[in-house]
Amino acid sequence: MARVRNLLLGLLLVLGALFCLADAALLAIRVGWPHARIIPGGSALARVEVAGVGEHVSAVRVLSAHGRSIPARLGAGLIEPGMKVRGGQRLRIEVTVSRSRWLGWLLGRTERVTAVVRTPAARLETTLVYPIAGAPVTVRFSRPVKEITVRTAGGEREKLQLRVARRLVPLGIAAADENAAGTALVAGAPRSWERVPAAVRVSWFPAGPAPRVLVRPSPADTLVPSQPIVLTFSRPVVEVLGHSRPLLKPRVPGVWREPNEHTLVFQPSGLGFPLGRRVHLRLPRTLQVISGSDPTDEQTVTWQVPRGSLLRMKEMLADLGYLPLSWSAADGRVPLTASAQVQAAVDPPEGTFSWRFPKTPAALKGLWASSSGRPILVRGAIMAFQSAHGMTPDGFPSMTVFRALLRDELARRSARSGYTYVLVSETLPQTLTLWHDGRVLLRTAVNTGIESRPTALGTYPVYAHLASTTMSGINPDGTPYNDPGVPWVNYFNGGDAVHGFYRGSYGWPQSLGCVEVPVPTAAQIFPYVNVGTLVTVTA
Repeated sequence: MARVRNLLLGLLLVLGALFCLADAALLAIRVGWPHARIIPGGSALARVEVAGVGEHVSAVRVLSAHGRSIPARLGAGLIEPGMKVRGGQRLRIEVTVSRSRWLGWLLGRTERVTAVVRTPAARLETTLVYPIAGAPVTVRFSRPVKEITVRTAGGEREKLQLRVARRLVPLGIAAADENAAGTALVAGAPRSWERVPAAVRVSWFPAGPAPRVLVRPSPADTLVPSQPIVLTFSRPVVEVLGHSRPLLKPRVPGVWREPNEHTLVFQPSGLGFPLGRRVHLRLPRTLQVISGSDPTDEQTVTWQVPRGSLLRMKEMLADLGYLPLSWSAADGRVPLTASAQVQAAVDPPEGTFSWRFPKTPAALKGLWASSSGRPILVRGAIMAFQSAHGMTPDGFPSMTVFRALLRDELARRSARSGYTYVLVSETLPQTLTLWHDGRVLLRTAVNTGIESRPTALGTYPVYAHLASTTMSGINPDGTPYNDPGVPWVNYFNGGDAVHGFYRGSYGWPQSLGCVEVPVPTAAQIFPYVNVGTLVTVTA
């Protein structure tokens, strides 16, 4: 019996030893089995390595630094983004490896590995080039690039795909002769799946000791009010100009800055360069100026600033309440920034005009619809604006008026007095109707000119607004008249005016061309009428 017990005990010890050996062997296999690896770099975002026997990649996930999922594709063990990504970006790669049933029993059905990689980025190491005549303009990047973009001064943008990534890249632009110079915006991406970064300006000059300056924009082009003036020198600025700076005439608010040792930039502020003016830039010394044509030795460079568009002036007059219409931009409101407003001044946005008030007089609507009436309507609005701003109310759409309108548009400073329209009818009994901001305020009997001194028919803007004045002239019988203290006077056409006057009756022709109104009623009309208010006289 004891012998059997000892035999069983020995057998159990042997089995235990076998199990221990099996566990140790299994542990050794698990420890020694090659794990999946993510290896960054190469032409792809990363490469995945697996043992290959009974294992395969079942899922790949790429996440941005903010946790946003980025589509990815896997081919031949290489992981590439399924969309353009930015260079220099940190990305997290998560790879799931699945195993066969027998290998899964031994090592686990899946394995998950992660890695953080940074997408490659290339920067331009050369922004100033001195090519030999006839040689291509070539730039150097900090690392080999696979794709570059080149935008020349003319605005043409070209994308170049390189068969082999390289650091030294010709731009496809040749320095034609010994005077060749130019500028282009250049950017490069090391991988074809990367988004090309923001471009950097590259300038090139002919080799030689004579200092030259490349001027942008070219004086042959117009100078947009908010556009910077860029001067790129063939030698460091301090060598060419010392500590002096160019002078601008007329003086324009803004600052000079030096983004690098070869470049000066003047950035106008506020409303920028004055509309319609010529801007002169005087250099501290005479230099060979390159501006898109043959180089010339100059000390002064001149540009023409475009005039503001009359359409944009109408849009702002409507926007600020000086017209009885409103205006809406097709693509949304123009931003209330100086740069956006001056850009709209020379390149007006599309939009629509509509009547502000539902009960607008037909005669007033007819002015806007008429090719001859619309200029009168706009002229009255300009005169009203000029009068409100202390300018001579001549109704001329000058650039001084335009800049004042821009300032009011930016400040959202609308017309204070609303919109008034005066309609005089010579149909007996003769009447005057005062319309203001969508409603008739009063209608009164008036007297217009007699047959020999008729009141002219048509529409005229009020050009003088007087609480009291002396009226003088010659009566039809040849005798002079002099009437001091005529109250509430609004001159609208030569010597014709809407004014208060005492008569025994009203409603029929009695004046020498004016529109005579009962004095108490004229006092009621006067506060609503201003310089620029339109007066229409109809038969």
